[in-house]
Amino acid sequence: MCEDLTNITNLWQVNLKPLNNLKAEFTPQQVFDYISKHTTIPFNSQPAETFEKVLFFLTAGFSIILIDGIDKALVAPAQGYPARSVSAPEAEGSLRGTRESFCDTGRKNMALIRRRIRSKGLVIETMQLGEATKTEITLYYHTGFCDMEMVKKVKDRLNSINIPIITESGFLAPFIDTTKGSLFSAVSYTEKPDVLSAKICEGKIGIMADGCPFALIYPFTFAEHFYTSDDYSQRPYFVSFIKLMRYIAFAISVMLPGLYITLANFAPDNLPQKLIHFIFSSKNSTPLPLFAEAVIIVIIFEIIKEAGLRLPKAIGHTVSFVAALIIGDAAIKAGLIGAAILIVCAVSTIMAFVVPSFYEPIIALRVLFLLASGIFGGTGFAFSAVFLVLNIAMVDTDKWQYTPYITVYNIKRLKDIFLKSSWRTLNK
Repeated sequence: MCEDLTNITNLWQVNLKPLNNLKAEFTPQQVFDYISKHTTIPFNSQPAETFEKVLFFLTAGFSIILIDGIDKALVAPAQGYPARSVSAPEAEGSLRGTRESFCDTGRKNMALIRRRIRSKGLVIETMQLGEATKTEITLYYHTGFCDMEMVKKVKDRLNSINIPIITESGFLAPFIDTTKGSLFSAVSYTEKPDVLSAKICEGKIGIMADGCPFALIYPFTFAEHFYTSDDYSQRPYFVSFIKLMRYIAFAISVMLPGLYITLANFAPDNLPQKLIHFIFSSKNSTPLPLFAEAVIIVIIFEIIKEAGLRLPKAIGHTVSFVAALIIGDAAIKAGLIGAAILIVCAVSTIMAFVVPSFYEPIIALRVLFLLASGIFGGTGFAFSAVFLVLNIAMVDTDKWQYTPYITVYNIKRLKDIFLKSSWRTLNK
């Protein structure tokens, strides 16, 4: 056994103490048959027959019993390795619903899903991936809702992975998602067992890696990024308003800096007179061009965010506070940057956190809109908008529609995409 991975008390009480009471004379084969078939000691149904299997079970916290003269090993479950317990979610806050999140232990995560989906259609399969780490990967799906052809494709993609180290589920996402050339992905993450359970019952596939508290969900559609678990427990009129705000926040976060540069530099006649005066007075009071200011501010904001994220929480909050208030206010008063462009970039940055699962593509698209608009003006902005639409449309989700096509024949889809109907309506 590995001492730090095994519960010594359980090992003695369940396994070694009963073996110590054997008094009769046995041959090695009789001992093996007796303790594996005629005692209440729990063993794995299949003994370990190779050194690689023995090593795998030892490093997973199992105990190995070897009998002199027998070329097979009995595998006894007596795990006792240290693990983080189930706690409240940190990345996905909610007002209502469960306060449980996944932990780092794969077996505990299985229990969280089994407790929520009690029908016989739930399937949980495990496999080992990673030549060096031999990480246990778990697949969750429901045979009553999921397309089995899609399940087979996902299994084949996982089995084709040939990398030595897998320490978390994020290593698997590039192999599952077959989309090429798009900033968006058909794979999403969740740390909440209730969210994964709901997606499994919608026909999706859940994938988890032992040691990682985040589950992959495949396939994930564009509209689902604008949902939260609270949306299904609040009043429909309020949720409809919040959903529309999320779509607007996404558009503002991506396009606002580029749109501001386009209007201020290339089409100021389209702005109100008072706003033109404010923008030009701000531009004339700073040494850098407006486009250069915007690029510098966007980069600085991302550096501040990264510094606050990587530092301990107490120091991280202090860094963000000092950078946002003191440095920003001092830079404006010193005339290094304009107040207008700082406000635009700050609003754009804040809006990105409304849809946190889209943060990575939002940053890339914001920079694209900013550079294209600053160099080519309105033409660059229009090109960026077309590029955004094409990136969304080209995501491959294995027969699922990443972006739903709304026609007169399926107008009912609107009841749970841009708006939210009551459960009485959705139930039909």
